[in-house]
Parts: sequence; C-alpha cells; structure tokens
Amino acid sequence: MRRVFFGFFLGIVAALTAAAELPPSFRGWESRSVLTISIPQLAAAAGNNAAIIREYGFLGGERRVYSRQDARLTATLWRMADATGSYGLFTFYGEPGMIASQDGDDPAASGPGVFLLQRGPYVLEVRGEELSAEDFEELGGSIAKSEGRETLLPPLPGFLPDQGLIPKSEKYLIGALAFHRVLDRIPPAAIRFDLGAEAALAQYRMGERMAQLLLVSYPTPQLAAKMLREFQSLPALANNAGERTLFIERKGSLVAFVMDAPSLAATEQLLNRIGYETDIMWNEYVPAPGENAGSMMLAVFSLAGFVLLIALFSGLAFGGLRLVVKRFVPIPVFDRPTNLEIIRLHLNDT
Repeated sequence: MRRVFFGFFLGIVAALTAAAELPPSFRGWESRSVLTISIPQLAAAAGNNAAIIREYGFLGGERRVYSRQDARLTATLWRMADATGSYGLFTFYGEPGMIASQDGDDPAASGPGVFLLQRGPYVLEVRGEELSAEDFEELGGSIAKSEGRETLLPPLPGFLPDQGLIPKSEKYLIGALAFHRVLDRIPPAAIRFDLGAEAALAQYRMGERMAQLLLVSYPTPQLAAKMLREFQSLPALANNAGERTLFIERKGSLVAFVMDAPSLAATEQLLNRIGYETDIMWNEYVPAPGENAGSMMLAVFSLAGFVLLIALFSGLAFGGLRLVVKRFVPIPVFDRPTNLEIIRLHLNDT
C-alpha cells in the first residue's frame, strides 16, 4: 500500500514538473544538455538562492544549455505553486536598471546578458550574451499561456508610486529569507510573515539621493495598527531621532517605511503618492426568499403559531361570551334543555 501511495505521489510531482517544457531548439539554437530540477537537485542548480526559491513555492524546473555556432546560453524554467510565488521570484531576479517590457499580459525584463519572463506559475530565466530580443520572444512563446487563477498577480506591488521609481528595483517578498537578502535594516522576524504579511520594496531617485520605500501588507487594519506599535519600538526607529532617515506610517492595512529620503517634505510626498485606498464593499450573495430553506421553515412555524393563537383566543372569547349571556339573559341561549329527549330505535324489542 505504501509503494502504491509513493508511486502515486511521484506521479503527481512528475506531472507538475512536466507541465511545461523548454523546446529542444529555436531560431537556430540547439539544446546540448537538459536537466530536470526537483527539490533534491535545487541546491546544486540554484546555489545560494535555493532556499529563497523554495520560499517562493518551488515545485520543479528544467534547465537547458543551448548553442548556436560558437555562442552558448542557459535557459531555466522555474515552476512555482502559483502566480504570487512566480512573480516574487521574477522580481527577486530583477536588477535595478533593467529594461521592463510586456509579453502580452506577462511582465518581462532584460539586461546585459539576462532575460526574464513571468507567465502564470512559471519564471523563464535566460542568461547568455548572444541572445537577441527576437530569440527570447520565440523561446518565451513556447511556454503555454496560463488561464484563470494562475494569471492573478498580487495587488501589493501595484500600490508603489510610479514617479521617481527606478525601473526593475521592485521586490515582492513573502518570506523572511528573501527579505533579509534585499534589506537588512529591519529585522525580518519583526515583519511577521507567519501572520500572513507580504512586502513590496522599491528604490526611488530623489534629487541626488536614493531612497527606499517598503510597503508591508497585513490581513486586517487592526493587525497593521498593532504591528505599527511594535515597529516603533525597534532599535532602527528608536535610535533614529537625530538623523531621521527612517520614517514609518500606517494606511489602513498597510505599514509604509521610507528610508534615506533627503527631507521630511520628500518623505511626505512619497507617502502621499502610495496608490492605496481603504474601500469596504458588501458583495455577499443573499438568496431569494424562495431559495432559502430556513426562511421557509420559519414561515411554517410562524403560521402554526398564528393558528394556535387564533384557536386559543377564539376559545377564550366563546367561553367568556357564554358566561356573560348566561348571567344577564334570563332565557337559555347556549344551554340545552333540562329534560332532553333522546331518540331510541328499540332494536331489541321484538
């Protein structure tokens, strides 16, 4: 039984990791080697980034080395559990100054010798000096388009202001390992990712200085207010009175940090440009009266109670009327005569 279950489990894992594959060739590039990446091979394939990739929800991957004449490139297709994890890994591999682009609805980025594409739960990472934009477009086109929930990206990075943003400096973080890698000024344990927190970090050019904006989202405004009080007691903020290079503010369920801004006015301008608004919407489906069995049963019991009340009050009214008539009316109205004659058939008389 254990062997059957283990084989079934391996089949599921194989199906997940084989859901998308890199092509054996494209535009003259020929595959020279292929490596299927599973969790045991992740450390060898990703090096120091292995734990962070697992934090983003790694399920499997594939790596191919391509060559065309004397040129070589390495393409890696990472599969995450969902689009949230793949988008986080996409931003983690992005570097400030990369050129951002779109492949349809899918975010892409390119820099010297590196191309990145996020599509559904997949991240395509290609490294090679001789790869052209046309080559990358065809390679990316080999990855099947995703549909439904697999295309839903996290909303938090969309709250980052666009003005002054350094392209591809955004980082979407859902765990302490990636957070510690990109930002060491705030302890990762203080963010409390275990409570459902998520974070977005970006760099902004403000005059001659470079500032950072960190947005941390919590499930509820109440939790965000509690975390704000805890953040204000951190040494990074408690010892910040003189220089004032770290500012913090709460907006609904968001806690925003501004670091290294040139002035308080610049900090306030950046905070005011955060595209977040608290909105409460009541959209729960309410069944129609004919569709609600509980309402029907309540109506049945209400009708039964109403009938019982009518019977009770009718009996009391009739009894009271008889007493009043018997007391004040000299002739019998409701009572039977004293000598009541009964009709007999005399069936035994023969």
